[in-house]
Amino acid sequence: MRVKLKRNILFFLVSFFVFFSSVFALNKAPVDITTMSIDDINDAFTKGYLNSELLVNLYLDRINEYDYLYNSINQINDNALEQARELDNERLEGKIRGPLHGIPILVKTNIDVKGLATTAGAKSLSDNYPNDDAYVIKKLIDSGAIILGSTNMSEFAFSAQNSYSSYGYVKNVFNNNYTSYGSSGGSAVSLGAAFAAASLGTDTNSSVRIPAAGAGVVGYRPTLGLISRSGVIPYDIERDTVGIMSKNISDNALLLSIISGEDKKDVYTTNFESYDYNDFEINNDMSDYTIGVVTQFINGTGKGITGVTNSDILNLTNSSIDNMKNAGANIVYIDEFYLQKNYSIATSTYAGLTMCDNINEYLKGTTGTMRSFQQIAKSGGHVQRLTGYAKGCNGHYKSKSYRDSLKSKYRTHVDNVFNKYNVDVIVFPAIKNKPYSYKSTGLISPGSYLSSVIGYPSITVPMGKDELGFSYSIEIVSTYKNDSKLLNIAGSFEKANGNTISSSDLVPSLYSVPDEVLLLKNIYENIDPSLYSDLYEDIHSYFVNYNSNDNYIDDAFNLVDKYNNYEVKTTKNNLNIISNKVSKKILIIILLVVILLLSVFKIVSFYCFSMKKNTQK
Repeated sequence: MRVKLKRNILFFLVSFFVFFSSVFALNKAPVDITTMSIDDINDAFTKGYLNSELLVNLYLDRINEYDYLYNSINQINDNALEQARELDNERLEGKIRGPLHGIPILVKTNIDVKGLATTAGAKSLSDNYPNDDAYVIKKLIDSGAIILGSTNMSEFAFSAQNSYSSYGYVKNVFNNNYTSYGSSGGSAVSLGAAFAAASLGTDTNSSVRIPAAGAGVVGYRPTLGLISRSGVIPYDIERDTVGIMSKNISDNALLLSIISGEDKKDVYTTNFESYDYNDFEINNDMSDYTIGVVTQFINGTGKGITGVTNSDILNLTNSSIDNMKNAGANIVYIDEFYLQKNYSIATSTYAGLTMCDNINEYLKGTTGTMRSFQQIAKSGGHVQRLTGYAKGCNGHYKSKSYRDSLKSKYRTHVDNVFNKYNVDVIVFPAIKNKPYSYKSTGLISPGSYLSSVIGYPSITVPMGKDELGFSYSIEIVSTYKNDSKLLNIAGSFEKANGNTISSSDLVPSLYSVPDEVLLLKNIYENIDPSLYSDLYEDIHSYFVNYNSNDNYIDDAFNLVDKYNNYEVKTTKNNLNIISNKVSKKILIIILLVVILLLSVFKIVSFYCFSMKKNTQK
């Protein structure tokens, strides 16, 4: 009750704050950006409801108003608005680079973006500026995306329990007394708070999927090697990967199609082609899919990843499985998936000691005070202990072949289970226990010991909320290089489960869209421009200039009234036309009747005359 009371009080204060701050909000739009996917944003671009400059400003307004609650943003790109204007000009000239043209995206602060310090959450790296963009950032920028800024994280990506760095804690998007999880907590929370259209994080053990699950967004870890890691501060190079956070599966697949593919600077990507977005397909009927349910991760006993699942999470998981079944999926229950020896492999194949050598190599592409890992470790500008990792400098760690041999055994076991039960994916709750204080630990997450260890693709998809408003996700795992099938199944589940885009109640829209504007939007989207060309242009101009219009409500009312007058005139004209047509038809019918009567009269007269003549004879 105390937690619920605190949450209600916080919600009241935030709502009170928004009520007054919205009066002075710098920017507004005729659409609610907090519930929009990338497809929705592109549709709004086409209709003139948004342009890139306005969209960037709307997100910046939200960050300025709300991020004090969460501490999710590390840096803002000072050039974002200028880049947005350039992209708007390109759009006006008919030069659209692709579906990310003018779309703002946030990036975890261990990924290189020129002009932003790549800090990995450590103040000792506050002047660590990259000479070039990371490979994935280049791909985004080339496609027209705007890097809005960087996000806070668990320092050096060390912890999935929470996101704690030199820049403080990142707080849970639904209740800022609780953990955001980590290490990509800032990327997840900023997206859950609708500070951008999508975000990038990195996943070593579960660092994209778990914070995404806690923020009510989609979190995807690809097959290791599908996305380049060059230009990313390394932690465990044999597990690290860039991952994607999005508001729905379709957005995730779209970003993957843009940032995936071979990068000569990252040897892990040499056997991969880019993911093709044309392969993405959401099926209403899931009958082609066989879903393996790992019962040990759902109906367990005791503690740990095979222990008891919280009852609310259990109910959401079972409901999600039922929804897949109702959509036609073949559900198979797997009882012997988890083996203790595989847990042992997971925990004994960490390559964190490679961090020293790999960061030293990484720093060759940046400028700043810190020029070696050893220097960073000795500095006071970090909250995590680094001295243990410094022991691995100069190759002082076990060989990669040793770890690979252990992982091979794990992969064989997983593949055998998939083949034995003939399943396309396996599923289980991404997190088995309720959130805890942002200063505490206690995460129970089965996926941390599975796909990240053996390099298989995995995704967490929201499945619902509990009565306190916390979001929980189901985790879906496939086998090596089966990312396309994984995304298709995840998208089909998302639809079967009835998932909709939403943001936290703590961070509602900073502006409202009046009923008059909504009515005008409905008219605009349904009238025929060829019949209402002048009015259509007037309405289009109204929406294009909506943000700078102080009389937007009155003008909307006048345009609606103008449309109604058009309708009245059109109706009268139509009635006159109909009347004229009816009159002409009546005259034609009368004429035909007269002709018919005259013809009949003539025939009858001729007949009578003939009969009379015969009688006289």
